[in-house]
Amino acid sequence: MNVKQLRLFHEVLSTGKMSRAAERLNFSQPAASKMLGNLEEKVGYRLFFRQNGQLNPTPEALYLHEEVMTILRSLKRLEDSFERAKYGQLGRLNIASILGPSYSFLPGIFDAYAGDNSQLKLNLQVHNSRTIRDSVASGQFELGLVDKSAPSSSYNSEVFDLPCFCALHKNHPAADNEVLSPELLDGEVWITLDPEHITYQLLSNHYLAAGAKFIPKIEVNATLHSLPFVQQMRGIALVDVVNLYHFTNVYPMDQIVFRRFAPAIVEPLELISINSRPLSKPAAELKSILTNELEELCRTYG
Repeated sequence: MNVKQLRLFHEVLSTGKMSRAAERLNFSQPAASKMLGNLEEKVGYRLFFRQNGQLNPTPEALYLHEEVMTILRSLKRLEDSFERAKYGQLGRLNIASILGPSYSFLPGIFDAYAGDNSQLKLNLQVHNSRTIRDSVASGQFELGLVDKSAPSSSYNSEVFDLPCFCALHKNHPAADNEVLSPELLDGEVWITLDPEHITYQLLSNHYLAAGAKFIPKIEVNATLHSLPFVQQMRGIALVDVVNLYHFTNVYPMDQIVFRRFAPAIVEPLELISINSRPLSKPAAELKSILTNELEELCRTYG
């Protein structure tokens, strides 16, 4: 018993005409008649009888039709699934990220990619960079956004140098300047990431080179956590363009303004991907979109 026979069975039962059934399935009428005869021979009893020029179903055929329809509907769903998978609209996409990009950057990209009709499922997890690297290397996640680290053969990677801006309260005396510097911010309080982070080290070095006083007073473990302190006028913070986009387009904070800093400071963001097996089609396409979006952010704000 094959799918063509089941489809013919359904069409003959629905139309009552062999000619109509053959036409719907793009079969010749002799081929359709032979196929139905083979099906009846296989099951061992008649499925249709002719009456007044019409093919009518036997009681057995009427009983079996519901089960045949269940199979045909399942096959249709399977065919649709194959088609959606072809265009990356089916499956499960596993991504891990540090905190900043997980707020609006990654959800926005996924929403634009998947659309309203996609059956693609997203598993987005927020972890620290070390955990994400281990998870991508082991195959738990296909893609990861992490702080830059030493190169590794355990995964593929691409680094994006995200320009950083100063976030300060709009009533801060330095807010009238378009570009800020260690000299203009001499002795000002800073809200920073930990001293091992590249942005902390670059900021400290620029202050040292300018002979200005650097005062890191509040330490946070994510850039997003620094903004409430800025809003309370507790200090100034560095914000990369991914977070800058979030706080200017998605969740604006009216009391905060963003200004360029010179000498320029960049925060490297690394996009890593599994290399122990091929990427799924959705992961490969989303990786390409992420690359383009990050490059565009760097060009726009660089």
